[in-house]
Amino acid sequence: MTHISTKKIASSSLWLTASFGFAKVSQLLAQIFLARLLSPDDFGVWGMVLIVTTLSALFKDAAIASVLIQRGLDNKKLVNAVYSLGVNISIAMFIIQALAGFPLAKFFGEPLVFPLTLVVSLVFLIGAGAGSHGAVLQRQMKFRELAITDSFSGFARFGGAVICALLGGGIWSFAVAEIAMSLVDALCKRYFSQYNFEYNIKPDSEAIREVRTYISSLIGINLAVYANTNSDNLIIGRLIGATSLGYYNMAYQLAMLPTFALSQINRVNFSVLSQRDNEGRKTYLCRMLEIYAVLYAAVYGIGYIVAPWIIPLVYGEQWTPAVSIFQIVMIFAYARGFMSILGTALNAIDKPNINAAINWVLVPLSIPAFFLGAYWGGVTGVAIAVALVMGVGASIWFWFAMSRAAKWNITDLFKPVILPTLTIIFALFTVINFPFPASLQIFIQPVLLIVIYIIGLSIFSRGRIPRLLINLVKRSLNMA
Repeated sequence: MTHISTKKIASSSLWLTASFGFAKVSQLLAQIFLARLLSPDDFGVWGMVLIVTTLSALFKDAAIASVLIQRGLDNKKLVNAVYSLGVNISIAMFIIQALAGFPLAKFFGEPLVFPLTLVVSLVFLIGAGAGSHGAVLQRQMKFRELAITDSFSGFARFGGAVICALLGGGIWSFAVAEIAMSLVDALCKRYFSQYNFEYNIKPDSEAIREVRTYISSLIGINLAVYANTNSDNLIIGRLIGATSLGYYNMAYQLAMLPTFALSQINRVNFSVLSQRDNEGRKTYLCRMLEIYAVLYAAVYGIGYIVAPWIIPLVYGEQWTPAVSIFQIVMIFAYARGFMSILGTALNAIDKPNINAAINWVLVPLSIPAFFLGAYWGGVTGVAIAVALVMGVGASIWFWFAMSRAAKWNITDLFKPVILPTLTIIFALFTVINFPFPASLQIFIQPVLLIVIYIIGLSIFSRGRIPRLLINLVKRSLNMA
């Protein structure tokens, strides 16, 4: 077992969190900027493009190369085979996505979808092989370099979107932003990795056979997650229209923003969990679940309270219909964080097949639920279905699967998240039903929510949770 110090873990997490913060703040600013220039209908059309680009992204070489993080870099034949396979698949996906834009445009009746999809497909050629370089950096715990890469890429995305919009590019600003980000990401990963891969048109079949099951399981996971998390967009766009999809897409992206940060921390989690023994994995996983619950319950609680005034203020009054959608989708976003951590743990213990099975079983449940939601409640009904089926229901399923796969007591995994979740629910109920003067709600509600939350956690944990957070901050500040 490879020993990774707590200080190293804290340092890596801090670097990735900081870079994510920079990248996402720039993305948020670009989103606000574009929301002021473009209409909800434009955002809806881009949401249609995302349906196919998000699917294609599941086959980027970064997903395939993640096997190098789990298996290591000692087997040079395997490393080169995975790299070659990733490059070949990237080229193939460029062609497939370029062609897929035409039927998608016909399906939605939106001609712009085709050329937008065609242009964005260039990211596959630009990024071919970059995923393997990123996997090398992650396996070697070089998260400082990955953080710099993420920051530069985020800035390029922001700059591409803003400059194109200022030049009158309109909806094409989205496409330019994606290409700029991919170009900088690929260049930075290659520069920092300095790893000499050997490309072969035909990858070594024996080496690929060793990891075929692992890679296919990862792709299976991604396909199932895609079906579960993008069917809502497909249904809204087809049945309700581009404008409603624009509201939903903006609300969804905004609600998921804090949870997207977790994807960065999970890069550290995957590397650590892959290199620990069974008991060490359990201890580490329980701690990550608790830290996530404590921090994110507060974040989403505040988001729920301030959404009714801050979304119209920042994005403009035309985006007011997105407020209620945002508040509902936040339930899914909070639960999705737990699923992300547990799914990462399943992959790390070499059980991606179980991860895939869980997600695929959810598909026949989620799609009908989205249809019923759209039929009975329009876009709000879809949001409710997402929160209940893909949020609450799916996360509970993941806890049971993780406990069975690792042969751990489910109570040990579930216990760390109960107190923070119940406490924020109580705090929200109290604040929402307290008769504040309307003129003071904006200022008092968030403050009172946090006060109640902190006091509740401190009392019922007998001071343990505050000490946990204080120690976490100290380790981060004293990192090497």
